[in-house]
Amino acid sequence: MADGEPANDLPMYGIFGRYNWTKKWHLGLSLDYLSGDFERPYKLLGIQSAEELDAAMTNIIISVWGEREFIPASEKLKRLRPYIAGGLGLGLVDVDDAKGAVAGGGQYDIKTDAGTEYIPALALGLRYLLGKSWEAEISGRYSYHIADWKVTDRISGKVSSIDNYSTYGIYFGVGFRF
Repeated sequence: MADGEPANDLPMYGIFGRYNWTKKWHLGLSLDYLSGDFERPYKLLGIQSAEELDAAMTNIIISVWGEREFIPASEKLKRLRPYIAGGLGLGLVDVDDAKGAVAGGGQYDIKTDAGTEYIPALALGLRYLLGKSWEAEISGRYSYHIADWKVTDRISGKVSSIDNYSTYGIYFGVGFRF
């Protein structure tokens, strides 16, 4: 989820690995694929579109993080592992062009150069050990995208930009411990 500028619904999936540095501390690496729509890019340029139109976007994110796992003292709760994590990601963003008709006549052809984003993130989660090797987890995550998107209408020459934005979400995972 995001606040609507530049996007709101952003499904994400990926693969991750986690190294147990100590019994309570872990280091992680992930590769994630995020996709969604750049909501009404013409609006950012002050263009009145004849129809509502979004531009498709993708973001491939490579992240590293540190994680602190809390092991309950109670024998009954040994399978539950609350954790907190913090890390940094590098996002490679690609946004499709947006072309359409201007209300009252004319056309627009919008190009977005989103470039690379730097993404610090925090997560708070709960892991459940299903057995000796398998685990399931759920976490809440907040990410801050340090961005500098350049948005240009090739026809009118209007230019604008989008700075930093935040995303947040709930993540589900299944893991195998080696």
